[in-house]
Amino acid sequence: ASPQALGHARRSLFAPLAREARPAMFQCRMCSENPFQQMFGGDGGGQAKEAKKKKKNQQPGQPRRPSSNRNEASFNPRTDAEVRQVVQQWEQYVHPRAREFFSTPEMLEEVLGQLAKGIDRNDDPVLGADDRCVFWYGDVTAAAIRMVKPGETTESVTYVNRVLAFIFATDESFDQLMKLPKEPFKMNCGDQLCVHLAHISLGV
Repeated sequence: ASPQALGHARRSLFAPLAREARPAMFQCRMCSENPFQQMFGGDGGGQAKEAKKKKKNQQPGQPRRPSSNRNEASFNPRTDAEVRQVVQQWEQYVHPRAREFFSTPEMLEEVLGQLAKGIDRNDDPVLGADDRCVFWYGDVTAAAIRMVKPGETTESVTYVNRVLAFIFATDESFDQLMKLPKEPFKMNCGDQLCVHLAHISLGV
């Protein structure tokens, strides 16, 4: 596919988000900070710890968030061959920022493979229909994955929707998402175990 076609495809991934008008991002993102560090934070376990702390501090009697519509019993994992196939499909839409960050193609493929293994074989968070949630079934709760970032030797726990946005979001959408707190992005569908790119909200 031509660069123009891939650019159009990437723009269409976040088309639902374009309806939410937001101020422009600061002028020079790349020259001031590593976007991956800005997106995920420097402390690999900090995100999970912060989420746990917030849960602990929740006062009795406060309403809980609605439960997810995910049904673990219905999960159909991809075979190894299906994982390789979907990774090859996704690689066509990877943003240059992700290719630049992951020092080798194998490192990028490893992360994409983890994502594919944690999602039902019939669902696709990148190319799937916008009107259907894509639930996370990975081995880490709260829709997160374990990964070793380039330049580090220990695993970090990182939220899936932040990883997907870093790898696939257009520059415009990514810049808007960078303004948000280093927490799981809110999902427009209201289900925080959904990881569909088109369901990511640009709101706080």
